[in-house]
Amino acid sequence: MPNSHTSFSSFLFQCRTEDPDHFEPRPVTKFDYVETFASLLEQQNRLIVVKSRQMMASWIGCAYILHRALTHGPGIHLVLSKEERSAKLLIERIQKLIEYFEGELPTDTIKPSKLGMAFPELGSRILSLPAAPFAVRGISPRTVFWDEMAFTPSDEEIWSAVKPAIDSGGSFLGVSTPNGPSNVFSRLVHSRDKEFYIHRMHYSENKDKDQKWEVGARAGLSDAKWRREYELSFEGAEGKVYDQFDNQVHVLEEEYIPGKPGGMLYRGIDFGYLKPAVVWAELDSEGRMVIFDSLVGNKWLISQLMVEIEAVDARYGLSEKDFVWSGVDPAGASGNDSGISSVEQMHEKGYKILYSPSSINAGVEVVRSMLLDANGEIKLKVSPRCSELITGFEGYVWAKNSELPEKDGIHDHVMDALRYLLVNLKRSSHPPPALTARVAGVPNL
Repeated sequence: MPNSHTSFSSFLFQCRTEDPDHFEPRPVTKFDYVETFASLLEQQNRLIVVKSRQMMASWIGCAYILHRALTHGPGIHLVLSKEERSAKLLIERIQKLIEYFEGELPTDTIKPSKLGMAFPELGSRILSLPAAPFAVRGISPRTVFWDEMAFTPSDEEIWSAVKPAIDSGGSFLGVSTPNGPSNVFSRLVHSRDKEFYIHRMHYSENKDKDQKWEVGARAGLSDAKWRREYELSFEGAEGKVYDQFDNQVHVLEEEYIPGKPGGMLYRGIDFGYLKPAVVWAELDSEGRMVIFDSLVGNKWLISQLMVEIEAVDARYGLSEKDFVWSGVDPAGASGNDSGISSVEQMHEKGYKILYSPSSINAGVEVVRSMLLDANGEIKLKVSPRCSELITGFEGYVWAKNSELPEKDGIHDHVMDALRYLLVNLKRSSHPPPALTARVAGVPNL
């Protein structure tokens, strides 16, 4: 029987699973990616896994919950899934893991129930529930395994109900293939707070998935759906505006600190009242740019927006004198109810503002050419700190029955801020003198 000193890796490789392609239960294969996953579950108390489909992640998550129930003392160990059918399937998998286990387990002490099973001698229980706020509220689990997290309805409410237990020391495992940018799973993956360890499992790590398998797996899937389900893309619905954007290519591995010798600093600003947005950028002498920070507000007046801009500037030891200019929405030059436009108010505070009329689609083409031009050159990179911008790239889509991007109030504002920056950069005919370096050792693009 496993005890508190039995490692999860040792336990996992005594498990056997069911495979629809085989008649007999199969031992968990010791692929490198499986061993890495098992090792992370031993090391990380808060783990989120972004995976391709068919990577055995759900089976491994079930084994993890079972191991925790058997080795971590009294308490509740909770499995969450997107619907009742899935909840039933996962508890059935845990029962199969017990039935097929190659070592010794206290099977005679298990009391099954409709929602899970209990281990009376250990004082522990496994509950498998369809994720719903009313079902989760009032439970204080020691472990939470949330399967297919990105596909769960009411995920914000469920997350609010589960998080107190996690904050109190509970272990958390969230596993899912991406399902666009507008869910808790995507938000946690792209969060700048680094509260969770993020791990990615790509189908290429599974040696069973050869070229023949890939041909079959692709059958009947659009390119966009293939990217979401197998290539770990968080893009939204069909018709992504910036389909050149690739998280693995365009997002830097580490946060970028501005101050490259000869670099010039810019901002892009969208004045949207509901969700004003700002991006900060550094351009090198060869026309390559890094967006090193981004910001999206909530019903900020222009006065509050300037306060927030200055707070981000201060984070890097910058002030307005360090910036060449800020490219803004031309609509910001129009007077508001007070008769003073946003542009005028920023001018009064000493901001250097540049704006020029441009069609949306013309601006989109400028951004697209920076992401990947006709010669295959990439001139735009993004710091991982820019979670709002990264999410925007993934979720900014063409509106149905229209030749314009969708104004969804979620992704469009930060995308507009980037567009105003790049359109004005392209049209600026008087490049200012280069700035002196402020920080040494800044990585190249």
